[in-house]
Amino acid sequence: MNLPINPEVPEIMHIDLNSAFAMTEQQANPLLRGKPVGITNRLNDYAICIAASYEAKRLGVGLGTRQREGRWRAPGLVMLESDAPKYQFVHRQIRTIFESYSPTAYMKSIDEGVIDFRGMRGLLKGRSMEDIGYEIKQRIRDEVGDHMTVNVGIGQNRWLAKLAAGFLKPDGMYSIDRDNLAVVYGLLQLTDLPYIASHNKVRLFEAGIYAPLDFFMADEITLTRGVFHSILGHHWYLKLRGYETETETGVRTVGRSYVLEHRTRDPEEIATLLYKAAVKISRRLRTNDLAARGLMVQFGYVGETMGEGWERYRHRGTGWNGRRMYPTAVRRADQLYARALDLYRESPQDQTLASLVITSYALEPVRHDQPTLYESEDVRRDRIESAINLVNDKYGELVLAPASVKASRNPMKDKIPFGTVRYFDT
Repeated sequence: MNLPINPEVPEIMHIDLNSAFAMTEQQANPLLRGKPVGITNRLNDYAICIAASYEAKRLGVGLGTRQREGRWRAPGLVMLESDAPKYQFVHRQIRTIFESYSPTAYMKSIDEGVIDFRGMRGLLKGRSMEDIGYEIKQRIRDEVGDHMTVNVGIGQNRWLAKLAAGFLKPDGMYSIDRDNLAVVYGLLQLTDLPYIASHNKVRLFEAGIYAPLDFFMADEITLTRGVFHSILGHHWYLKLRGYETETETGVRTVGRSYVLEHRTRDPEEIATLLYKAAVKISRRLRTNDLAARGLMVQFGYVGETMGEGWERYRHRGTGWNGRRMYPTAVRRADQLYARALDLYRESPQDQTLASLVITSYALEPVRHDQPTLYESEDVRRDRIESAINLVNDKYGELVLAPASVKASRNPMKDKIPFGTVRYFDT
């Protein structure tokens, strides 16, 4: 028997900040308003756009556009280096607004949040979701900045609310319910649906599903056995009909990634970079009271020469990665560094490093054993690192650090990553 569309009134709101980083810079500097603005994590010869204002997007500048190419497409393009404190301020202000409406409100990522109003009809006092959505829009203008706009999506589950938030950008609002659900699917392409990447599109095509309406009409057996070959098919069957399937998960990995400002193949410099990353990962593990058994190191190398200027260096798929699972979980910087160094020794030593990623995984809660009369060396080291962290928390990360770290040519500034709010939680 086919499952009917969820008959419940849509009570989940997805709110998406429009071009978050670029709009924040335009809010901070009114002279940038109306101009094409791009944001890059590091303003150097290798600068790549990670976010763009709507003025820049209309001229063809978007994610992955290099600075030189962007200026050719959008004369007058202003490329700015990302400014973490500004985005942190906006994030906290918006989160405060969202949490004032519901105890189940949360930030889904840096620039988007979810407010679940289910079970709160008494507190709404007869107000419609649209009315609350307009109020939130106005509060963001009043309390965060007059240039700040958001898109509001309303749906019966979180996925449909996210889909609705993609309509009428920028500064729009849209609601999806049982009455217009099929109509919405009929207007879209498969890749317009959240979480349908190219590999899922291929799977669906192979099953004869070529459009969202086909996806919606497919039975559960087709999706479970013929497309996804797992429980994911069942989840999609429910999700497409407005039923909730998403659950919140805890921290699964803690890592750092960097594009180097100064390419290097010097082993001492690379070791210093690994130590810096280990310190930052250690601090975040401590914040979440976690330790890691697994560690992965990925290196990106300078590609072959392709020409002059900004085209000189391009990654041609060159890189190396190694990972290892250890019998014990650790969280101290010196322990993480020792493991990262072991993996580095297995990598090619004749390549010029352009980027690195270190990821700790297989996380588990830290055991707090009862203190003993005689401290072990590990306990003493742990106490020393805790004291160093207290100083760095007050005066800035890596204020207390080995001299080799201070001498490094690669500053490794913290940058705001997409798709996570853990940066702000630390």
